Amino acid sequence: MPAPTMSQLDQTSAILGEYMLKGWTLTDLHCSDCRSTPLMREPAAIAQREGRERIQFCALCDGRPEGRVLAPTTAPTSAPPAQRSIPSTSTSLASTSTPAPAQTSNGLSQQDRAQSDDAVSSISTLLLKGYALLGENCPNPTCRGIPLVGYPRRPDGSKDGRKMCVACDGRWVAESSIESGGMKVVAPDAGVGAESPRSKRRRELYGLVVEEQGKGKEKVVESHDFQKRAKESEDQLVGGTKSALIEEEDEDNFDEDDVESPALNKPKPSTSQSHPSQSSRSPDLDSPLGLALSNTSSSLATTLQNLSSSLERYASHPPTGQGLRGEEDSGKWFVDLKLHTEAIKDVLGVIGQVEQARKVGY
Repeated sequence: MPAPTMSQLDQTSAILGEYMLKGWTLTDLHCSDCRSTPLMREPAAIAQREGRERIQFCALCDGRPEGRVLAPTTAPTSAPPAQRSIPSTSTSLASTSTPAPAQTSNGLSQQDRAQSDDAVSSISTLLLKGYALLGENCPNPTCRGIPLVGYPRRPDGSKDGRKMCVACDGRWVAESSIESGGMKVVAPDAGVGAESPRSKRRRELYGLVVEEQGKGKEKVVESHDFQKRAKESEDQLVGGTKSALIEEEDEDNFDEDDVESPALNKPKPSTSQSHPSQSSRSPDLDSPLGLALSNTSSSLATTLQNLSSSLERYASHPPTGQGLRGEEDSGKWFVDLKLHTEAIKDVLGVIGQVEQARKVGY
């Protein structure tokens, strides 16, 4: 038999691709005439529905399955090539099954035909690269009967469970192969409220509070919320310090005669043994220790006032820049707020110790 021309090869490839999209099977059996073209086998469901054996044909020698009906009239003396079947069937039996594929082929619109041609070309290219044609069609409604293509095996020889559609470029993964492929299934709502590593580091560095929103969802307090809460905390700290200083001044201004009055110095019953050697005594105001504590308390109060003013000034002028420069300014601004609040806490702690020493002693 003469070698097929280029147009015959293109026509044969188009027929093979068309019937593969229709569900026909490309077998490993070759035509007995041309000895080069693999035979196409009809789906078993069609043959069972019509109560006959499955048909197979050669795309190069037979063309299409419907061309087998015309074979007896064009060459009545020779055995028509349409007699190929598993097992072989009669010409009359084959003629009863040929109208359905013809109607399906004629019923395709031009758009569907173009989509099928493009899919055939893409599938052929992928098959040469080691991809496998699967028995599943694309679930996308815009892909009309386009079969899915399976990925090649991995370098270690294991099966790759991913699938793809050459028409819509969709990707799918079978659930059974997720764990074997080293992937992890994430719940639909598990990503809601997820925090990136960068946000987590920033929250831990700047002391941002994470609030519970219910059902496992969290919300990170943003800069304006943090600014508001820092201002409230500052007011509470400054107000508490001022009230403590006022109370201390009032106690210092008490009359010594009132302090030493018998009513105030009336002994109270004690339930525990007294240890004179271990009892503490508050230092006198005129003593060196009392003067040092007073000066320290005044200096700390001034430092606290300066820190409060500086914190208020920083909180009232947040950064407004955009882009990378804005992110750097925002980071420095948060660091300054953090340093101010930590310094205020430290100063308040020292003030508390000084006031305790002035009242109770050591």
